[in-house]
Order: sequence, then C-alpha cells, then structure tokens
Amino acid sequence: MYLLMVVLVWIIFACIFLDKLTIQQTYSTVQYFVIFNLVYNFLYYNHTLWEYQAITTPILNHTFIELTFTFIILPIGIMLYLKYFPDNKIHQALYLCCWVLFYTFIEFLFYKMGMFRYDNGWGTLQTLWFNVLMFSMIRLHYLKPFLTFMISIPITIILIQFFPIPLEKLK
Repeated sequence: MYLLMVVLVWIIFACIFLDKLTIQQTYSTVQYFVIFNLVYNFLYYNHTLWEYQAITTPILNHTFIELTFTFIILPIGIMLYLKYFPDNKIHQALYLCCWVLFYTFIEFLFYKMGMFRYDNGWGTLQTLWFNVLMFSMIRLHYLKPFLTFMISIPITIILIQFFPIPLEKLK
C-alpha cells in the first residue's frame, strides 16, 4: 500500500510540475540512469549492497519495488531535478545538496522503518556520497551525454573495486 501511495505522489508531482517538452528534453538522461541502475541490479543480483524490504505484503519483494523505483519514481525525480536546475553556480551547489540530502534522508527513513536493508559494506554514508556522484552525473549527462558515458565506465569499474562482487556470485 505504501508503494502505491509513493507512486501516486510522484505521479501527481509529474502532472503538476512537468510538461511534454521537459519529458522530451530529459528522456535520454532518464535512459542513462535506468541503464546504469539495471546494470547494478544485474551485476549485484546475488551480492546486493542495498535491498528494498516488503513490510506490508509479500508480493512487494525487492525486484518489484526496484522496478517501480527504476521506471516510475526515480525518472520523475530526475526530470524534476533537471527541469528546475538553477543557472547560478552557488544556487547549483545548494540545489544539488538539497536533492542529495532529500534522497539520502528518504532512504535513511526507509532503513529505520525496516523497508530498506544495507549489505556488504554499504550504508547511509556510502549512499550520501553515491547520491552526490549520481546527481552530478545526471546533470553532466543532460549537458554532455557522450562525455558522461566515457566517465561512467571507469567510475563503474572503480565502484566495483571498492565493493567487489565475488565471482561465484555472478550469474
């Protein structure tokens, strides 16, 4: 039930604050996010760093919740983030900080409520710096997609070095 409420809130935000032009302009950046999120979920399938936990019904397993976040909630958030991104450098830094803190705080609340679990060396601090990286890369992709892909590959390799996947855990 909580997932349906969260989805409805984000869809209402989308209806109020997004328009067709924003959706068209941000579509490739949303795809960039979705691709890398799915790569994480594929590579770390048997060795998760974080996992959604169902607390209301058994049908809401990690996979279902993750797909809902990947294809509905987070794309709307990305479009809103990009649409209202300020021009002034100081405002940009504050704006980035607000989004990072908001997403980190929401995840922390989920964790405290038993709706989210950390594994294999991941925790709230790692989420914080990852959100800084994620929102920075989302903005960079919006401005310079090719450069972002070229930077994302070594970043992914470095992240895997910090949070290795045991070979026996790969499919």
